[in-house]
Formats: sequence, structure tokens, C-alpha cells
Amino acid sequence: MRSTLLLTTALSLSLAACSTSTPAEEQPESSRVPATAATASGTEPGTRLEHGEAATLVWQPARDVTGELELSVDAVVGKWPGVFEGWVGGEAAGDARPYFVTVSLANVGESDLGGQDVPLYLRDTRGTLGAPWTLGGDFTPCQSGPLPEPFEPGDETEMCLVYLVPEGGRVRDLVFEPTEGYDPISWTGEVRDPRTRDERRDGTG
Repeated sequence: MRSTLLLTTALSLSLAACSTSTPAEEQPESSRVPATAATASGTEPGTRLEHGEAATLVWQPARDVTGELELSVDAVVGKWPGVFEGWVGGEAAGDARPYFVTVSLANVGESDLGGQDVPLYLRDTRGTLGAPWTLGGDFTPCQSGPLPEPFEPGDETEMCLVYLVPEGGRVRDLVFEPTEGYDPISWTGEVRDPRTRDERRDGTG
């Protein structure tokens, strides 16, 4: 058993400036850890990278699907909690600090990975792993979610993923960890904080 606590906060949010929020459901434990890590060649488990450096990630998101992605973590930016104002379920963030993480991805394998969740987690200074949120609707500051559909061999994209760090914690690194017991591939680098209090209101910057 790992000593860290995995946050399974994959929430579905939709734009509703005047609507009443509904409770968000936690992502099932089975959906956050794929059944098995693939054995095809890729970046060695335990590799430590800097932001902007690419790794080839190999895992099995489904029994009959092998994923091979080239991924780099390009930027990690802290946001004020007010970035979710006007969104159903946004209050679920509570006192946690949101972070927007920009990643670049390329499908370098043979499977269509459209709609698959990449097991890329944010690890904070307490050792807690947090999964990215899945946002519904047109949340323009950061449209977090699974890979676009389709995402066929040779396709490339840049994505923004939303993570939450519990109050009092800080970002340690981003980690690829497809199964328990896997020595994670990790990315570290500069973590930018909001520059002005105006970002509390509009989430910009």
C-alpha cells in the first residue's frame, strides 16, 4: 500500500452563472489506475525530467489498447480559487489552490487514444497525488479533460489540465504513474503564482 493519498477529484463542471450547483461525484478508484502497465519500450520508469523535456509514456488504458504518448510538461501556473466563480461545482474547490498545467502530447503508438485519461498526477509537498479535473462546457481559461476524440497515431495537441492542491500544500512535481508500484516518471520546474489580486476575480494572468 502506498503511503500517499490519491485525490480522485475528476469533477464535471458546466457554465451556469445563474444556476444552482449540484453535488460533484468522485471519480471511481478503478478509473484512475489502468489495469496494467504496458511492456513496450518507452522512457525508463523513475526518470526525472525538467519542464519542457519530453518522455515517451507507455501504458494500457484498456485491456485491448496500448497507449504510447510523447508528453512534456510545459508550464505550471497557480490560480486564485475565484477562477471558478460562476461555475456549477466550482465551490467544491473549497480552500484548495487551483493550478493550470500546460502539456504537449503526440500519439507515437498505433492505437487511437481518443477520450482516454492520461495517468498524469500532481504530487504536492505532502506526498498527495491529485488527478486532473474534467471540466464540462466551454471553460476557456483551461479546458481540462481526457484526450480529444479522435486522437489517432501521429496526432499532436496541447492541453491545459486543472489540478487542486489542498490548503497548506505546494506543488512538488507532476508524475506519470499508470499503476501502483510503478516507479513514476516525474517533471519538476518553475511554478508560477498569480501576480495580482485581480486574478482572484477573473482568473487571468
